[in-house]
Amino acid sequence: MAKLVLTDVNVSIGGTNYSANINQVEISLSADSVDTTAFGSDWRTETAGLKSGTFTVSFHTDYAASGIDSSLYALFGTQATVVVMPNGTAVTASNPSYTFVSNVTNVTPVSGSIGDLAVANLTWPITGPVTRGTV
Repeated sequence: MAKLVLTDVNVSIGGTNYSANINQVEISLSADSVDTTAFGSDWRTETAGLKSGTFTVSFHTDYAASGIDSSLYALFGTQATVVVMPNGTAVTASNPSYTFVSNVTNVTPVSGSIGDLAVANLTWPITGPVTRGTV
């Protein structure tokens, strides 16, 4: 089985490609575990329930007129469609796309210490399904 070193992740938020200003990305999905144990059972049984997820991203902040800061601030409090491809822009069986809508619930206009790169580390909830595309 092949291994992938992430060097060309493609991240689009609200139709804008931010890949050149991102150095970390994570999509985390989970499903609730719902207890289905019935009387007479010595063992607990469970089934998967509602699904949810989060999108975490680390931006290199840019304060130019149309830079990262102004773009993220404009998205604050809205919903944005996010598309993530782990290895470039061509969607294939070995480079799936993950598409979902995220609630832009927070922004970090300023973060860092003296001498640090200005970054915005953000985690947004995913609302609705995540679609995995392969063609």
